Amino acid sequence: MQRNLRYITRYASILILFLLFIAVVVSCQKEIKFAPEEQADHNVVLRFKPVVQYDSVEMKFDTVTYKNFFKEPFTVSAFKFYIHGIELINTDSNKTYPVGFKKYFLIDFADTNSLKLKLTVLPYKYNRIAFMLGVDSSDNVSGAQTGALDPAKGMFWEWKTGYVMAKLEGKSPVSSGPANVFQYHIGGFTQAESVIKRITLLFPFGESVDMQPGSTTEINITADAYDWFNSPHDIRITTHSGIMSTGALAQQVAENYSKMFTVVEIIND
Repeated sequence: MQRNLRYITRYASILILFLLFIAVVVSCQKEIKFAPEEQADHNVVLRFKPVVQYDSVEMKFDTVTYKNFFKEPFTVSAFKFYIHGIELINTDSNKTYPVGFKKYFLIDFADTNSLKLKLTVLPYKYNRIAFMLGVDSSDNVSGAQTGALDPAKGMFWEWKTGYVMAKLEGKSPVSSGPANVFQYHIGGFTQAESVIKRITLLFPFGESVDMQPGSTTEINITADAYDWFNSPHDIRITTHSGIMSTGALAQQVAENYSKMFTVVEIIND
């Protein structure tokens, strides 16, 4: 009888130890459960920076006086433009990856939230970036818009003349405008008056966007206000303190500023 009791006690102890072991294992499994990996909503970041003549020095609003090609002093109080139809290009394989062709971005250098564009593209190696500068003709006559094209953004004239594609405002002692203000509001979407430009940018020598799955690439682009005033057309503040309508003069300014962009840096994660 005593012998049977010892067996029962021993088996009960073994069973209790086994159950404790199972409980510890289950507990450990709960502790090492991994949280699901967060999926990035973008893999390319475009950053825009305003400059005047020198890509390494960021433009300052109102407080710093610059000089244009004609040595006319000026300050800047507003600098903004529309882009859309962004494409990353590999010219070696002739492959192009478009990014939301109809998605518009208003780059407003007074609004830091607008200067960083988060995009998703197919992981690949690219050696060019291109985009449209301005608003497509069809979207100029599509009635009330929302988002970047909301008229409340202050970039819409009216349905006949459409959107201001790019805007540069400031002051200059040589301006004949009220309070020495100069204002260049550049628009025009009809075939005869179009200022819409396709911009294609090379990357710095020896650099490329080399995207790998799960990585993020940053492309830093400068926009130079200095380029609004010359080459190929001479736009003197003394002569033109205000350009506020479509036509040949607006087209000349658009030809000038179409060369204002430079890709200054690519950072592959």
